[in-house]
Amino acid sequence: MWCKFLYISLFILGLPILKVSAQQSNSEAAAFLKITPDARSAGMGDIGVALPVQAFAFYHNAAAIVFAPEKAAVAYSYIPWMRDKVSGYDFHTGGGYFKIGEKQGIVAGFRYFTNPAVEITDGDGNVTDKAEPKEWAIDLGYSRLIAKNFAVALTAHYIYSDMGIADAASAVAFDLGLYYHHKTQLLEGAVWTVGLQVANIGTKIKYADTKYDLPGMAKLGGSLSLPFSKNHQLLCGVNLDYQFIPSGSELFSAGIGAEYTFRQLVSLRGGYHIADEDKGGENYATVGCGVHFCNFTGDFSWLAADSDSALKNTYRVTVGYKFGGNRK
Repeated sequence: MWCKFLYISLFILGLPILKVSAQQSNSEAAAFLKITPDARSAGMGDIGVALPVQAFAFYHNAAAIVFAPEKAAVAYSYIPWMRDKVSGYDFHTGGGYFKIGEKQGIVAGFRYFTNPAVEITDGDGNVTDKAEPKEWAIDLGYSRLIAKNFAVALTAHYIYSDMGIADAASAVAFDLGLYYHHKTQLLEGAVWTVGLQVANIGTKIKYADTKYDLPGMAKLGGSLSLPFSKNHQLLCGVNLDYQFIPSGSELFSAGIGAEYTFRQLVSLRGGYHIADEDKGGENYATVGCGVHFCNFTGDFSWLAADSDSALKNTYRVTVGYKFGGNRK
């Protein structure tokens, strides 16, 4: 029995992100909920709460979708997580949004995180079984314009965690998103935005006889879109993040990034993420690129961290499609 408990603890408390503090590892589960799923935001330093809307709005800030120029969008993203350290951690994400008129819309998503298979041994060290841990979440949200240039959203998540050893566990969580969008006189067509999100607030996950918190987050960000001409556009943004749940594992982090787009066809991105390493945070630079053609989009990002970081050389690949409206 103690062997099984040990394996459960390793998976739910530390393996999805190897570099965690002792306080975090004693109380947090479903760490995959903190992984930025899409290549665009990841290429800009893991920002996103105030960026222009995209198919992964269910993760970043669902309130943004009412300002989208397109009627709808869908996308899929793949991440071989911590590939430089160990194989078997794969993160698959699908998402999209659909606008209902000019003042409301819905978002949806699905996240699936797989862990490497693990052999289970008895007290004598004999292999008795093999576990194939996996976790997933279903996401559904609603956004509405409540004042000029200002929207709010509520997103619900159903989280399922199966370590392959004990009974599977589940939880329900909610996000609240606020998004403000306003034109500026700096340039014709220039827009600045402010976004706020409180995420993963809900029930605990129970494994065996112990309950674990979800990673509750608060995110504040801003962005500035500068279309210098039809051929040259610049987008800059910043995020300030604070993990306040579980109690005792508070962590501040920040990201800054930029995106240059040429003729609405090709984008180049860069950014930097900073956090307190003594509390389990990571510092790293990111780069990325994207292509846009006939409403199809393709994005790639790459993460550059210290040689001892579990996240070193992590990359993301995202493909998507936009329906209606003007390309952006």
